[in-house]
Amino acid sequence: MKKENLILVSMVILMTIIGVLVLLIQTTIPQTNLDKMFNQKVTIKNETPIIDSEYTNLLEKSELYNRKNKKVADLYLIRTDHDYFYLELYVAIDLNEKVYAIEKKMTTKDDTSESYYPLVREYLLKNYGGLYYENVGYIDGAAGATTIQVSRSIIKQSVTQVINYHQGLVPDNIADLLEVERYTLNDETKSGDIKVYDVVANDINYTVYEHEKIGSFYDGFKTHNGKIVVLLAVDEDGIITNVSLPDDLYEHTGGNYYNQTLSHLELIIGTNINDPLVDMETSPTTNSNGSKYLINEILIEIKEALKWKK
Repeated sequence: MKKENLILVSMVILMTIIGVLVLLIQTTIPQTNLDKMFNQKVTIKNETPIIDSEYTNLLEKSELYNRKNKKVADLYLIRTDHDYFYLELYVAIDLNEKVYAIEKKMTTKDDTSESYYPLVREYLLKNYGGLYYENVGYIDGAAGATTIQVSRSIIKQSVTQVINYHQGLVPDNIADLLEVERYTLNDETKSGDIKVYDVVANDINYTVYEHEKIGSFYDGFKTHNGKIVVLLAVDEDGIITNVSLPDDLYEHTGGNYYNQTLSHLELIIGTNINDPLVDMETSPTTNSNGSKYLINEILIEIKEALKWKK
């Protein structure tokens, strides 16, 4: 065989070997984030949009299959759009009810957020790599006045939402407010923007008021606007027995700031809904109105609606 032909044959053999190796790598070695999540090649199948008013951030449900066409996990896509970043998160729950999470897309909105991105990814990899869903509650999800603290809180809330949806749970703020598993809803009305529920729990009749407003808060870096939702339970004597500040609907700075805001709201427990507001004076801060100020505004509007109703 001529030298030129030998070289040509050798090149063809070499290219064939390289092609086989590339194909082997592509089909067997984990490459994508989802592959690495389960340490094997996986394929997304049966993609279905999620349209649910209780889970508006959940975009899609699908299934993950391995190379043997065996189902590995249910896969959910959830998003959140924060002042610091836009995040799309893959959350997978395998056949043993273990939870995994990794970002699909994260777009930072300022230099501070961009510098914290490696810490956000480290938090995901460290905490959401295959733990039983009931243990998610023990993961550090405290928010505060830094990008990484806000990120932890949002990620934990998102993963918890997926778990609840996967289990078929519907958020029930009234049950959480009254600290009961069951209650009877007799009537539901509105007074302006305020929702009013007539409920019975443990043989006690309550009127529950639910109201929300958007107000400004300062996170240590800049001023933002966010929603707060407040629920009050009032017994037949007009006494406020329970209050609630659902953390999944709380868009101001969390962590200890959330705890302080909740403690501020709890000052009205034991007072009469028709009496003047207890001494809860708080005024706008230098940078924003603040969460406590917004709580007071919500309470004032509930009381004004009651006066108008009379």
